[in-house]
Amino acid sequence: MIRTVYFEDKAIVFTDDAAAACGEVIRPGEAGEIAFAKLLQNLKNTKCLTVLSDDAEADLGRMAAGLRRIEAGGGVATNPAGEVLMIFRNGRWDLPKGKLEAGERIEACAVREVEEECGIEALERGELLTHTYHIYSLHGEWVLKRTTWYRMRYAGAAAPAPQTAEGITEAVWVAPAAIAAKMEGSYGTIRDVMAAAGYL
Repeated sequence: MIRTVYFEDKAIVFTDDAAAACGEVIRPGEAGEIAFAKLLQNLKNTKCLTVLSDDAEADLGRMAAGLRRIEAGGGVATNPAGEVLMIFRNGRWDLPKGKLEAGERIEACAVREVEEECGIEALERGELLTHTYHIYSLHGEWVLKRTTWYRMRYAGAAAPAPQTAEGITEAVWVAPAAIAAKMEGSYGTIRDVMAAAGYL
């Protein structure tokens, strides 16, 4: 099992597979302690850090024990032509996603966020694609955001419209052949989602 947690343009890989290791390799101590502060310190000198252990999921949980958790949902939506709905935000190509609201199910959150950020309606949610993990600082507090991604389908004909209030400047349908070029400057989480969806 592999769980990758992104911090800026760097990654912490939790895995039980030595062949999947990258950069510096850390093995948890006998107590199974994974100190977030230590991992962050080690990331200063590398782009990728591996936590190699028998239980990657448990070690990820131990590392995140002191972090605030945020759940989010998003989607890889396609139209009848097979094009993928992408957005341009903060200078990078991205996929629509957003935070879970109180009392909301993650499946509904994912569809709502894609519809809101791209100005379309009546999306059909398909199967679960993957989960991504992202660490960042929010108002001086460390946050671990887990985003749940679904495949989605759009049967309508309306052109997407970017939700500019969220910093989105473009919402467009992208041909599969053009996706790899757009991913060159994108986030690691988004590249992972596109790979899970079969586009990379």
